[in-house]
Amino acid sequence: MRPANNMKNLIRKLRYDAGVETHDRILGNVLQALDESERIKSAVSRPNIRRIIMKSKITRVAAAAVVIIAILIGINHFGGSIDGASVAWAQVVEQINNYTKYKCRQRVVREQGPEIPTMDVYHLNLSQRRQEVENGDIHIIDMRGTDAITLELKPDQMKATVTKLIGFGPRSDPHIIEMVKRFEQESTEKLGTKKKNGKILHGFRHQPNKYNDFTVWVDPKTKLPVEIELIHTQAGQTIFLDEFEFDFELDPSAFSTDVPDGYEVKTIIQDYRPVESRVITAEDIRSGLNHTAYTIGNLPWLEKLIIMQVVEPSSKVGKAYLTGIVSDEGNNIIINQSNMHSDYKEGYMGWILKEQLVIEASTGAKLYTHPNSFVAARVFLESFAEANPEFFEIENLSEERFTRMIVMPDGAIMDLVANKQMSNEKLQELVESLTEIKAN
Repeated sequence: MRPANNMKNLIRKLRYDAGVETHDRILGNVLQALDESERIKSAVSRPNIRRIIMKSKITRVAAAAVVIIAILIGINHFGGSIDGASVAWAQVVEQINNYTKYKCRQRVVREQGPEIPTMDVYHLNLSQRRQEVENGDIHIIDMRGTDAITLELKPDQMKATVTKLIGFGPRSDPHIIEMVKRFEQESTEKLGTKKKNGKILHGFRHQPNKYNDFTVWVDPKTKLPVEIELIHTQAGQTIFLDEFEFDFELDPSAFSTDVPDGYEVKTIIQDYRPVESRVITAEDIRSGLNHTAYTIGNLPWLEKLIIMQVVEPSSKVGKAYLTGIVSDEGNNIIINQSNMHSDYKEGYMGWILKEQLVIEASTGAKLYTHPNSFVAARVFLESFAEANPEFFEIENLSEERFTRMIVMPDGAIMDLVANKQMSNEKLQELVESLTEIKAN
């Protein structure tokens, strides 16, 4: 099995143990990063990092709808009129431009993994949307400001999660007309007609690339979509959009990211600003983390130690603090600490506890196997090599490399990565040497 497929299995494992929204947010980014790493090796084209946010379940649905509406325009433009009458391109553009506001129902069917709940998506404009999930949860996203904000509400539990995406905005969904231009030269298959709820619908199939396969059923009178099916072949899932309303009534306050009174609030910060790779101190780790920070203590076999600040290697968002050491045997070892571990602790622990316990140190720290040890190790080692080639040259990447997960007694989670195999004795010594970084 390819390493990228291994990571996809990891993503599915993680999704079993926490909310779908949480894991789409974490692991969409992780999958993007590792698949991108595989792309470098295999020269398979993949989306760039700018699309990471579209992998979040909070954003991808409405974005998908905009894309498909754009495709519909393109179909009408180069495939003839839907109802047989002549329709000028300018008329189509003008008509669609009247409908940046719309509502639809989304259903997702996956080949593997847990079910994603059905939801109604309300799109106020290209930068604001609201999702009402069948389990009662509510998601709101606002990308108008420099710092985009998402709000997840669980009314039955009176809990709210506010995620601030620093430096991500202002942004909007892809501009419809610009999207249309990309599809003007594409071929479209006419599927004929079908009857639903007393209406005759006209169907079209459009496959812009090997990753996406669209089917659109259109009302010939309004020339607007009634049903949309989007097959993501690589992701092994199909998204169904229907029950469209282009003039829905919903108070603008329904799109507010202010937390209602009485809710317990958790705040997560995702920093999209550029991260400078640089050598830092242990104190920098302590000040940068929102949980307990650790450094490596005295080890008889430690030859060299260096601490680097880099962009988080797996998600490519925010900072990670990598403590790198070189052993007396020439092994390069990394301890990774980041706020992602604490922000999504519930999800991480959900799958860590299903892994094999390798070592339980006298300090109470525990070392677990990693479900995609080999690929994850390469991602971290490549990141360190890029930031500081004097510490590690990527040409020395070993086939023995591995990743382990450390869970400290206080609940702090860290990655342990080594380029070469290590004995359990040395692993235990390393884990037991971890010392809390305290303020000077």
